Amino acid sequence: MFNLAKPPLLLAALLLCPPAHARFHAALSSEGRLVVAEHALAGSAPFDPLRALPAAAPPQRNAGNVSRAMELRHLVRQVSSESGIEMALLDAIIQQESGYDPTAISSAGAVGLMQLMPATARRFGVRDRRDPLQNLRAGAAYIAWLMHSFNNDLDLVLAAYNAGEGAVRRHGNRIPPYPETQDYVARVRQGYGR
Repeated sequence: MFNLAKPPLLLAALLLCPPAHARFHAALSSEGRLVVAEHALAGSAPFDPLRALPAAAPPQRNAGNVSRAMELRHLVRQVSSESGIEMALLDAIIQQESGYDPTAISSAGAVGLMQLMPATARRFGVRDRRDPLQNLRAGAAYIAWLMHSFNNDLDLVLAAYNAGEGAVRRHGNRIPPYPETQDYVARVRQGYGR
């Protein structure tokens, strides 16, 4: 049995102990995924998981996601036709959200091509957020709803898609002052060409 009669001594002992954590090595795989191992890998560098990592760069077009985009293009075209949302806008959002990876999962829990949060998926009747067609339809329906809610102001629609409609409203129907959201709006607009 552990004696808790002297907690100050225990606290002092714990504070004097150096932190214990393993040394890791990290490298990018040929698919561009981060691989972490306890031993050195080809092309790896020491990696400390306790240090803050820089924010991840948004997905960029590469051979893998261009190939996926080509495979999914017919679905994007179909959903564009059904929803009335321009295919070029859907493409720019998908590229920014997931890089056309239907299995993408964000740290916030958003899933799929258009990175649907659980509440948004429920709101638009999605049963499987990883299903490309369900995900695209719900994402396009949400964009259409945001277009109606924000009087077709594309900047506000994109900001609401990224930060949430509540964030846009709380900031007086302006793009919230979040660097990530401001960058997102600019990148989608650039991809959309408008």
